[in-house]
Amino acid sequence: MNEHLSTERIIDFVHGELSPADDALAHAHLAACSDCREAYEIEALLSEALRSAAKAEELEMPSLVTAAVWDRIRQAKPSSASRLAAWLRPAYAIPVAAALLVGGFFASPLAHRAGPTIDATYYLEAHAAQAAQTPLSERSSSLVLETSMIANPTSSAFVDASADGLATTGAIDDVR
Repeated sequence: MNEHLSTERIIDFVHGELSPADDALAHAHLAACSDCREAYEIEALLSEALRSAAKAEELEMPSLVTAAVWDRIRQAKPSSASRLAAWLRPAYAIPVAAALLVGGFFASPLAHRAGPTIDATYYLEAHAAQAAQTPLSERSSSLVLETSMIANPTSSAFVDASADGLATTGAIDDVR
């Protein structure tokens, strides 16, 4: 390698972030180039100094400073946004939401109650009865027959023609 190593490449070498092939090339270059070796040693010392500073114990704040900070915190008036945020905390929001859901669940059948329903057979039977009362109606006997078939679908209806030409109706249960 004829070129000097860049500062970024030296930093990556110090921290072991180069690929094995690049690491081998940088190691060979540092063995041959005194300028790059000096930059490497400076970077290694700087990294070690930063690590040792990070490991040092934290300095405690003087008690007067800590007391002054706590006094300011206690004297501060909460803003309306912070009051709203306090009500949106799970300790308050979850029971309120649960109460609203339960109330909505029980209120919905009361608000959407359906009125009484009338079965379709009621209309068929009423119409057949009205048609049967009309003596000149041609469909009076057939409507009674249709209504009885709809009202009792398990029986088979029959029409019997009598000798005088009047139709009579009846029903026979299915025998199978």
